[in-house]
Amino acid sequence: MHSTPKKVKGFTILEVIIVLSLVGIISAIGIPNFNSWNKDRVVRAEAERVRDIVTSITSQVQRGLYGFGQFQVDVTGANVSFSTNGMLMANIATRVFRDGTDLCLSGDLAEDYWDHFGTDRQNAEVRFYQTDEIKVDVSSAVVCFSKDGSLFSGGLDFGDNMNVVETIFICSRNTETCEDPEADEIELTGTEVEGDQPEEVEDSGVIYVVSWSRFGNVKLEKWNSNSSQWIVQ
Repeated sequence: MHSTPKKVKGFTILEVIIVLSLVGIISAIGIPNFNSWNKDRVVRAEAERVRDIVTSITSQVQRGLYGFGQFQVDVTGANVSFSTNGMLMANIATRVFRDGTDLCLSGDLAEDYWDHFGTDRQNAEVRFYQTDEIKVDVSSAVVCFSKDGSLFSGGLDFGDNMNVVETIFICSRNTETCEDPEADEIELTGTEVEGDQPEEVEDSGVIYVVSWSRFGNVKLEKWNSNSSQWIVQ
């Protein structure tokens, strides 16, 4: 007795080619979008952390735990560190120089100046964070806050109290230069850009900015290259 042979079906070469072509097209479209989304996700998370660090120290100053607070940025190679220091209210009268100079001490000069250091990691009210996931637009900077804003001070390269730092730009690692994209557009066009982004202005990548005022009002914004404007996050 002979069994009826079963028909074995498979894919033709043409069907395999079509499927592989579709997979290639979907991958070509999807992978760049995923990479862009992932890059933005990483930079956003880092920018939010920086915003929270600044907000934390200004909040402690406004609450009165510290009479004087400091936010500090330092870049060493690919590593960017953010830290905060605090001076207790009871010590501000005897330590802070009220002649308008050397208010925001840092480095070796600050060892006996601040009461709590974020780098010690012993006090929850001050912070320290280091990352190699982002770039910033400074090599080193400090800014100091007081409750009424009268001691707002600091500057670039741990000095220069005449130009107090009020922003820090945060970019993805593959961004060629991490700086204010509005400044680039003004330089290229001669005037501020309104409306659609001009063709000659290239996409500046993923850029966030954390800004603050002398009274500690902290804000996080993201640069939208399509509309050439900052969007509050």
